Amino acid sequence: MVAVGYLVSVMCQPIVGRYSEGRDPGKLLASGIIVVSLSIVSFVFATGFVSLLASVVLLRVGSSFFHPVGISAVSRTYNGPKLQKAMGFQSSFGNFGVLLVFLSAAPLYLSLGWKSTFLVFAAWTIADVVITLLALRTSPSAGPSRADHSSSNLGRSGRLTVPVFFVAVAFISGGSYAVILNFANIFLGTRAHLGVSESNLVVSAFIAAAFFGALSTGVWTRFLKSGINLSLSFLAASGTLAVFTIFSSNVLVGIVALLANGFAISATYPLTYTELSDHVGTGGQEVGRSFGVLSSAQTVGASVMGFASGYVSQLLGLDFSFGAVSALMLVGFVSGLVWVRRRRPKGL
Repeated sequence: MVAVGYLVSVMCQPIVGRYSEGRDPGKLLASGIIVVSLSIVSFVFATGFVSLLASVVLLRVGSSFFHPVGISAVSRTYNGPKLQKAMGFQSSFGNFGVLLVFLSAAPLYLSLGWKSTFLVFAAWTIADVVITLLALRTSPSAGPSRADHSSSNLGRSGRLTVPVFFVAVAFISGGSYAVILNFANIFLGTRAHLGVSESNLVVSAFIAAAFFGALSTGVWTRFLKSGINLSLSFLAASGTLAVFTIFSSNVLVGIVALLANGFAISATYPLTYTELSDHVGTGGQEVGRSFGVLSSAQTVGASVMGFASGYVSQLLGLDFSFGAVSALMLVGFVSGLVWVRRRRPKGL
């Protein structure tokens, strides 16, 4: 069922991204939120596997609107330093939403039961529809606001292509974040001997650190370009995960390393979006699909690396699984350096 949900996201995000070209992003985002709300309500009335699967599919269809539509809208609206700040803001509040759900779900369940909890979240999403329409009512519905500076990125067919570099780093960042989010609490329980509540509290702090990591990327543009920042973020994420894996038996060191990892790895999301936006410019009618492809790569990474880590941890332990993720993030670091070098103007 989870695999089907991921597959729906992977298929829908590029389609939604392409459909979003020239359309009002506020209305599209509101439509996605409405679909999510309907799917949450449908979970309450699910009576078997088929109806539950239909609810999961509906949920994934609705969530497929958020990244390609939101990111492409930000890409068209801002440029320069403001672009990186806007991308960081967009990504950080995605983490903030995850944190709110993570912290509120258990108390609501204990107080109201699972059905009422789902209905509360459905009402929450309906409120989001109103907020989205009000916040984006002045947003341009068509036509880019930035000049196209990337005609060289159009393929022979005239369609904008996404370089393999972006697909690779999106896969690594999406998969790494998913593995740490899903397995860190287990690792803290077995290595640092923390209880379930304590481990979940640390994971909540990890998500909070991710919020600040993504939000802070807008400041970094004063010192380094987004491509260099992206590469260094992967290096920091790799190093902090290695420290967490090796020294997690020391509670203080392990927690500090995990929080630093959340800060670093979450920064790779907006930095990747910013770098791709800078690379493709407005590029005619294929920008939305480009960001849809990027979002799908992150989803595939979360699915594949999460699935693989589960099996690897059973056979070789979570130490090996986290070590492999750390090595992959080093690949992201090296790939970033190669990308920056190739983009550097000749003679510099």
